[in-house]
Amino acid sequence: MYAFLASLIFVAAGEVAPSPPSVPDAEVVRYLRSNELVEWSSAMRANSAGETRVKMGQSILKTSGSSTPDNAPKIGGLTETAEQLKARTQKMIDEGNAQIQQALPSLTRLRAVAAARAAERTKPVSFSVDVAPAVWNVALTQSVVRLQKQARDLGYTQIHFIGSISLLGDGKLNRPEELSADIRSAWSKADDKSLAPVPAEGYAYIRGVEKAAPSLSKGLKPAAAPKQVAVVWAEYYAVTSVGARGLLFLRLADAHSMRLIASEVAYTELGSAAVPAGICQVALLDDRSFLPRLSEGGDWVLGFDRASNPLGSALLAHLSVTQSKVGVAAAPYVVIVAGGGPSSSEGVRAKWLAVTDTAPAGSIAFKVSSIPTVGDSVDVGQLRLSIALPAVAK
Repeated sequence: MYAFLASLIFVAAGEVAPSPPSVPDAEVVRYLRSNELVEWSSAMRANSAGETRVKMGQSILKTSGSSTPDNAPKIGGLTETAEQLKARTQKMIDEGNAQIQQALPSLTRLRAVAAARAAERTKPVSFSVDVAPAVWNVALTQSVVRLQKQARDLGYTQIHFIGSISLLGDGKLNRPEELSADIRSAWSKADDKSLAPVPAEGYAYIRGVEKAAPSLSKGLKPAAAPKQVAVVWAEYYAVTSVGARGLLFLRLADAHSMRLIASEVAYTELGSAAVPAGICQVALLDDRSFLPRLSEGGDWVLGFDRASNPLGSALLAHLSVTQSKVGVAAAPYVVIVAGGGPSSSEGVRAKWLAVTDTAPAGSIAFKVSSIPTVGDSVDVGQLRLSIALPAVAK
């Protein structure tokens, strides 16, 4: 795992070069196909044997000096002369150099292949979503219906809606009962049987004993396996310092793995009958294809650093789940929304960090990095949110 993270850090360092960056020989094998690996291994063995032979010849020449020592090697009972020794060692060096030269074309070509593929895999990519405006009731209904469909398609038979959080222009985190009531109402209208009743003790994150799954309430048993019980909650974040225009997120997580499974987003105005102006555009500019490479590196689950901006974290969670295979830990969200805890960090191999960055007028920007559990942080790129207003008719 740490070797993989080290490779991400390696390509994240330095300026973007116009030509493919060189790849250390130890990393070349990561970019070669099976038939190329065979050729690479054969050429490396030949090169290594040649280097060993050259060094051996050079060492003999260096230690023998210009005169024949008393303990000079004997050939056929005769002491080897200085000229004979020099000729033999030179032959050894020449044979070693020949082996090196024979392996060089394959090594050069395969290094170039690896460098080109590394450059392709680390090119800048963008993850974006355009969120059309919707009146509050429509935004709720559409988000609920889409999430219900995903829950059905995934096979969840029990769904618990645990509550809501909001962060408006005052910067204070709230648990708005009105938002939770609106979500429950919209959910019941679309499907009045899928939502589980609220337990008498209410919802709270109850950490599992040892490696057991957590529970959502003192009166609820933990999920016995994945894809049985789903956890749903709502998040609302203002995108302007004045007013209540913002993004509504509806999340679905697996109650057994505590991993975020699905996410819906809507651009609306909290509780308003008016449609907000413009289109909300979100884009993560991934400078070195961090997300795609992380997805290829196995099953990764990321959490969020305590210093990460809440809106930036919410956007990263949505993009991670909807546009990559990178997992997002749900336990901290459940604790924030429903209380309880402490949340478990088991399985979390790194954390997102989004900090406010300079942005053009009318936009919000975050500098994004990833912090592994062991090792240095990796700079990912910039996350930007803007509202594209319709052109003014002339």
